[in-house]
Amino acid sequence: MLEQLSYWLIAFAVIGLIVWTLVRENSRARRRTAEEFERDLATTKSSLMRAGLVELDKFFGETRQKQTAVEYLKDEQQGQTRTSGKSDDETRTEPGVEGHAGG
Repeated sequence: MLEQLSYWLIAFAVIGLIVWTLVRENSRARRRTAEEFERDLATTKSSLMRAGLVELDKFFGETRQKQTAVEYLKDEQQGQTRTSGKSDDETRTEPGVEGHAGG
């Protein structure tokens, strides 16, 4: 019984400490000067949260790159891309010249 009570007391103490830290940080943030705000802003650039956001952006960036690659492949299948290869010259036509293969 006493052992279980000590576990609960430790748990409540940890929760209380977390709440106290959050309240203290919030009140400090409200009372800071412009110079302190700029200093805090500079230090948050290297924080873990910023690193997490960068990683999140990398994940979504890869998704955008994949989407762009798929769109390019679809365009290539439809013949809408220019490959600049010699084999492409036979089927490419010059603008303004009807029925004449470019080259």
